[in-house]
Amino acid sequence: MRRRVKYGLSVLGALICSFGLQGQLVIDEDVIGLETDHTGGFLGTGMSFADFNGDGVDDLSFGHHEGELKFYIGQGNGFVPIELDLVMPDAQSKGLLWADIDNDGDQDLFVAFRLAPNKLWINEGDMQMVDVSATCGIAQDNRRSFGPAYGDYDRDGLLDLFVSNYGYAVDVPPGNELYRNLGNGQFEDVTEEMGMGGTNLQSFQASWMDADRDGWLDLHVVRDRLIYPNLFYHNKGLITGEAVFEEEAAMRGLDVSINCMSSSPHDFDRDGDLDLFVAGGLEGNELLQNNGDGFYSAVTSEILAMYEVCWSGQWMDVDADGWEELHVATGTTDYIQYPAVLMDNPNEPDELFVNVSGSFNPPGSLFQAESTLSFSTATGDYNNDGFIDFVSHKIGLAPEVRSGTANGNNTLLVLLHGSESNADAIGSKIELWAGSDYWYRETYAGEGYLAQNSRWEHFGLANHMVIDSIQIHWPLGLIETWYDVAVPAQLELTEGSSCVPSCIGCTYEGACNFTPDAQTDDGSCDFSCLIADLICGTGLIWNPTTAQCEDPCPADFTGDNQVDVSDLLVMLGAFSSFCP
Repeated sequence: MRRRVKYGLSVLGALICSFGLQGQLVIDEDVIGLETDHTGGFLGTGMSFADFNGDGVDDLSFGHHEGELKFYIGQGNGFVPIELDLVMPDAQSKGLLWADIDNDGDQDLFVAFRLAPNKLWINEGDMQMVDVSATCGIAQDNRRSFGPAYGDYDRDGLLDLFVSNYGYAVDVPPGNELYRNLGNGQFEDVTEEMGMGGTNLQSFQASWMDADRDGWLDLHVVRDRLIYPNLFYHNKGLITGEAVFEEEAAMRGLDVSINCMSSSPHDFDRDGDLDLFVAGGLEGNELLQNNGDGFYSAVTSEILAMYEVCWSGQWMDVDADGWEELHVATGTTDYIQYPAVLMDNPNEPDELFVNVSGSFNPPGSLFQAESTLSFSTATGDYNNDGFIDFVSHKIGLAPEVRSGTANGNNTLLVLLHGSESNADAIGSKIELWAGSDYWYRETYAGEGYLAQNSRWEHFGLANHMVIDSIQIHWPLGLIETWYDVAVPAQLELTEGSSCVPSCIGCTYEGACNFTPDAQTDDGSCDFSCLIADLICGTGLIWNPTTAQCEDPCPADFTGDNQVDVSDLLVMLGAFSSFCP
C-alpha cells in the first residue's frame, strides 16, 4: 500500500477545537488568476478537476467556445497557468477528459468538439503531448459531440471510450460512438457491433456504472426531448463471459422521458448500490433509487424537481457528516452573447440540497447561492485540507471557485492505482466500514454534464477517528482489504499491494484482534475483551495495564451512569465519617 498522510496532528487539533461548527461551501476570493473567457458558444463547455501532471494535486482544465482551452496546475493553495501547445480547431469544445488510456503512467487528453473532429493527445511523459487523432481510430468527421466517458466495459485492463453525440436524423453519421481500446493508443469503432447505434438519439452525456454490481460495467445514456426516453445498456458479461449489451431501460425503470441534460450515479442512501440523479428542464429533475438489484424506482421530491433548466448534478459531502449533498447547476438554452445573456437571465441561482440520512432539505447556511448561469461543474480538493471544493465553469470571464470549510468532522481521501486493471482504476468499487456506518462508491472518468471530477474519492466521516476496513473491488475482479486506517488522511492504494497472501497477525478467531487475512500468527493475539466476561463482575471492566477488574465510573455513587451534583452530595454526606 502506498499511503500518503497529509493531515498532521496540528490540523486535527484545530479541527477538534472547531467541533460543532457547520461546514460551508463558500466562494474563495483568494483564488486569483483563473481566466476562462466563457463568453460565447451554445449550451456551455466542459471542465476537469483531475490531476493531469501526476503530482497528486488537483489541477483545472477548462473548455472554450472557440477552442482556446485553458489549463492550470494546482499548487496546494491556488493555481498557475501552463501552456501545453495543443493545436485546436476553431470550434466549440465540449467535454474533456484526462485518463491514462495506454497504461504508461501519465495522463492523456481527449476533447470532444461540436461540429469539428474530436481530438486525442497521448502524453509521452513530462506533459509532452502528441496529437494522434488522425491515426488512433476515432472518427474525424464533424459531429455534434458533447460528453465523453471512459470505462473498461470488456474487462481487458484498457479504458474504452463512449462519446455522446447530439445527433439529428439529417446528420451523417447520426448516432453516438463506442470505441474499444486495442492498446498502444489505438481504438476501434464497435458502436454497431455492441448494439449502441441509432438515429435521433440527441445525447448530451452517458455514465458507465455497475447498476447490479455483477462486476461488468453498464451504460446509462441520457436523451434530450420529452419524446425520447433515456437508454440503459445492461452488460450481460456475467452470463456470457464476454461483454454483450442489451437495452433494458424500460424494464429497469430507467426510461425517463424529459429534456435530459445529464445523469449522476451515486449511493445517496448508503445502502450499497448506485442510485441516479437525472437533470432535466422545466418539466423537472428525476431521482431514481436502486431497489438493490439494478432495477429503479422514482423517488423525486418536490424540492429536487426544481422545474428549472438544469445541467450538471454533483454529489459532495460539504459538511463531512457522511451524507453527500447534491448540487444542481442551472443555466440557459440561449446562445451565449456576453454580457447580455446575464441581463436576460437575472435570477438563475444554482441549488444545493442537504442530505439528511437520505432525505433532502434546503441548504441553510451550507451554501449561499448566487445568480450564475452554470453548465459544467466539478469537485476536488485544491487546498489539500480534506474538505470538498467546487468549481463552476459558469458564463463569464472567470469560474466560480468555492472551498469547503472545516467543521471538526473527519475526512478520508482515496486515490486508486491499477496494475493489472486500467492504470487509473476507473470502474473500481470502494466500500468503507466504521463502527455501524457504511459507504459505497464507484470511480468514474466523465460524470455530470461535460465534467470530470478529481480522481481522489472524498469521504466525509463525521466524528469517526478510525476506519475499520476499506475494501477495494478492482475492475478485473481482485478484492483487497485494508484495516484500521486512522483519519483524517489521504491514501493512495495500488492494486495487489495489500498484504494478502503473506499477511501476518493474530490468526485465532476467538481473539479480540483477530485478523481475517492473516496466514502467519505473529503472537499478537489479545484476549483482554474476553477476560472481562470471564472474570469481572457486572459493571466492571478489565484494565490490561493494572491487570485488574475496575469500575469504569468510580465516582458514580448514585448508579445512574453519570457523575453530577447528586454524586457530589453523596460524597459530601460521607465526608469525615469513620469506616468500620
